[in-house]
Amino acid sequence: MMSFASTSVTAAQARDIHRTTRHLGRRRKQCIKLERTRAVRDDDDEEKESSDTHEYGILGKSRATYASSGETSYSDSVYDKFAIALFNAKLAGKIMESTEGVLSSEAKQFSIFSYQRLVYLANEVGVVFKGTDAQRKVVTETLLELIPEIIRILFKKLIKPSNWVDELNSFITVQFFGWLVGPSERVPRESDGVLAAVKLKKCRYLEQSGCVGSCTNFCKVPTENFFKEAFGVDAHLQPNHADGSCLLTFGEKLSDEEIFSAPCYLTCKSRKLGISSGGGVGTIERDDGSVQQPKCWKLP
Repeated sequence: MMSFASTSVTAAQARDIHRTTRHLGRRRKQCIKLERTRAVRDDDDEEKESSDTHEYGILGKSRATYASSGETSYSDSVYDKFAIALFNAKLAGKIMESTEGVLSSEAKQFSIFSYQRLVYLANEVGVVFKGTDAQRKVVTETLLELIPEIIRILFKKLIKPSNWVDELNSFITVQFFGWLVGPSERVPRESDGVLAAVKLKKCRYLEQSGCVGSCTNFCKVPTENFFKEAFGVDAHLQPNHADGSCLLTFGEKLSDEEIFSAPCYLTCKSRKLGISSGGGVGTIERDDGSVQQPKCWKLP
């Protein structure tokens, strides 16, 4: 009897131990899951701390996230995608007029709504149109076609250059051209403090093309020509190749000597020479082992 009772107690204890073990196992899994969740949250918090997100573009619906390392991440809104598609279609049309309807496979692999297509079309402009004047002209014409001719004519006839017109153009640039250059903000003009300049945090085109020459012929000079021909105002676009930012100032003309002598980026999609490893503005390593900082082949 004693032996049987002892056996019964041992069996009951075993069941209790089993239940306790299962309970502890569940608690352990819950603790592990909670620790993982906290770790993910910590990683997200660290990522947020190391990144900077800006809303921009038409109606402020696009987003750009600047990471502490690596390329900027862009999320284009429907409105900005439409603007990109319209520009891509018009630029591709001008290219095909000169190539008997032929467009490079590199450009066609991307959607018409894609900014990457815009970058490859810009590079194709540098190949199809010989000479910087021809390249700048075709891009300027494409930009002008985005605004109805009647509006351009009336603006230049009815509105004369002045500080408030310069301020108006800075407002238009921030609100309606973010799809091309990325986030920007209005800042005072250095010469007199008038709110007639635009600061681009990090030019989207320059970052993704990596080409100083293309920046000059596809963006800088056509932009200056566009505002002069569309609205009759002087504009000066000053890229900073050290950090990728740009300053667009209305109502002034400034020197461009430093821009035209700048070396190209290592990420330049137009390079045909061997490129040394690294990033940013850098050197080219030639076959004979010599190293130099080259001027971009697209610059005048």
